[in-house]
Amino acid sequence: MRQDASIECGTEDHESITDVAIGLIVLWPVGSLVLFTSLLAACYKPLQAKTPNALTRATAFLHREYETTYFWWEAVELARKLVLTGFVLLIPEENAFLRLVVATLVCSCYAVALAVVRPYKRVGDDVLAVATSLVLLLLFLGANWTTIFLGIEERHPDTEEAAAILGFGKLNGVVNSMLVLVAVTLLFFLIGAVVAARRVAMIPTIQLASTKQPPELDIGTGITWHLFLSHIWCVAQLGG
Repeated sequence: MRQDASIECGTEDHESITDVAIGLIVLWPVGSLVLFTSLLAACYKPLQAKTPNALTRATAFLHREYETTYFWWEAVELARKLVLTGFVLLIPEENAFLRLVVATLVCSCYAVALAVVRPYKRVGDDVLAVATSLVLLLLFLGANWTTIFLGIEERHPDTEEAAAILGFGKLNGVVNSMLVLVAVTLLFFLIGAVVAARRVAMIPTIQLASTKQPPELDIGTGITWHLFLSHIWCVAQLGG
């Protein structure tokens, strides 16, 4: 509209531009999710058979951080982001609290799924993902409590209704409590990550010098074995 000030809101020209904008807004998030899901589905057989091809190498940014069983987790992560940053806005603004409820439920389910599934190859990534999900969940809970507090204050000004229901007489109490809870959660997971890293470091494993991670033993097309080791019995006898 800034480029063409002659177009006025409510006119046919404005409606046509709005329709195009809505179409593109829908196409980008939905299209990206469908595209990534389709690519991951096409990679299923070569990834499970550990026979990489051109497609799995080109789409490695979608699945290389995850366990082979959960190679599709990036699609779940993208869907979560789209719901929290876009799809919840489809709920009418007058039902703003419902947006927070939906976002809180999505964060709760995702945090539980992360803790149970642990889709990442690195333990540190699993811990970090669960920690960030819980922090986001706490922030949404804080937004819920803040919205409820402000709603009570608006309907019952100059009363102690908010303190009687929520236990906080001022909004600062809600905010400060959530900040302390988030800090404690981050500290807890930081300690857990350090302990987990120390335990993993004590387990003897073969690691690549470039990545400090165990090598991924992929099998090329037409190859059955990683290694063929031949022993000559008579030489072993002579050496003994």
